[in-house]
Amino acid sequence: MKIINASSLSNKRGVTLIEAVIASLIMAMGLFVVGTAIYSQFSSLNQNREKAIATLAAQEEIEEIRGMPFDSILALSSSFTSSGFAYLNNPSGAIVLDNIYGSSNIKRVSVTVNWDSITGNTLHRSLVTIVTRGGINKQ
Repeated sequence: MKIINASSLSNKRGVTLIEAVIASLIMAMGLFVVGTAIYSQFSSLNQNREKAIATLAAQEEIEEIRGMPFDSILALSSSFTSSGFAYLNNPSGAIVLDNIYGSSNIKRVSVTVNWDSITGNTLHRSLVTIVTRGGINKQ
């Protein structure tokens, strides 16, 4: 049987409670930073998805307007809906016709999609096109 004396115990190195607590705190801080970065990336990814959906909805409406006769464009409603709106929170679509060129035969058409992001901010995506009574490059 081996006898252990007090002087041999003091020479042995071990992990103290304070060292273990400090190591745990450092690990917890590292995990918090990694978790925050992952959450931030998912939030950014979701916002980009929402922006892409809104852009596609606005683009679809612009393309539909471009295919209309000029007089039908003049009679457009000031709002629109899209199938993509199902993927956005509280979406709305607005159409604005402007007579910015001084001619009743040329109109600027602005299409805007508004929605509330997952973070609670109200976001907007707008597209603009020019339409003329005679078609492209004609007044």
